[in-house]
Amino acid sequence: MKHDRHFDHVITRRDFIAGAAVLGAAGAVRGWGAPLPAAGLDHVNIRVPDVDRSAEFYIKLFGVDVARSPNAKAQTNNPDSPSGVLWFVQLGENSLAISPTGPRLQTAIDHFCFSITGFNAEAMKRELTGLNQIYPNSVPNNLWTKDPAGHVIQMSAIPDSSRPRGAGVGAVPVPPPGGAPRRPAFRATRFSQLTLAVPNLDPVANYYRSLLGANAETQRGRFRVGPSELVLGPASGGESFRVGVAGFDAAATVRTLQGLGVTAQAASDGRSVSFRDPDGIRVEIGG
Repeated sequence: MKHDRHFDHVITRRDFIAGAAVLGAAGAVRGWGAPLPAAGLDHVNIRVPDVDRSAEFYIKLFGVDVARSPNAKAQTNNPDSPSGVLWFVQLGENSLAISPTGPRLQTAIDHFCFSITGFNAEAMKRELTGLNQIYPNSVPNNLWTKDPAGHVIQMSAIPDSSRPRGAGVGAVPVPPPGGAPRRPAFRATRFSQLTLAVPNLDPVANYYRSLLGANAETQRGRFRVGPSELVLGPASGGESFRVGVAGFDAAATVRTLQGLGVTAQAASDGRSVSFRDPDGIRVEIGG
């Protein structure tokens, strides 16, 4: 689910691996010789039964800049997802994409996207040989993989800040009703954390260790991706994403959410507040 991109240069294999340490045999994957140059998490895409209801909820929380596509084609995002109305809610440096479940899919995180420095799909396809490539013939400005636990990963160029989110799938900015600036409850800065549920940590951690580089792992199963963190958790804990907000205060965040009719709970360390959105997806707010 990405914008169209125009690239100024093509990276060579030598450019791609220059300056990067070659991973040890235990962590390496066939054909992969260097950490992925991931600048951060571009977006997280959730799929829900009622995209308009979900969008309204997230706009109240975070929605200063919002875009909507009336009928995006499935092949421009996760090809397993149906076509339909797509919403994009800007979260500072990143965005939340909201797409429909369709008749076959359940409410969940549909996929997430790494923004890649110097992205070039053909060069990366050669480098990623053996790393669970899927949908190799998707649109040229995207590359898709799947980790051993089945999470779908999109890779694309760092977004063009001059274009609205979702422009490549026909999204246009949605002005606020009445023309007055939106005043959401929180000023989002980024996705600070994405937690994925995995039934068996070791093979999935090895995958991301190979993909992102051993130095990206700050603790076992926790990986730094630009200003964000990717966390591999037990399947029993479920999946969630954390939105960083300016001036975070746990007690004030709980009160604000309660004022919006949302049941929320602060973590014992005071670093985040968790709640469930209208479709049951676990969300956190933190600094």
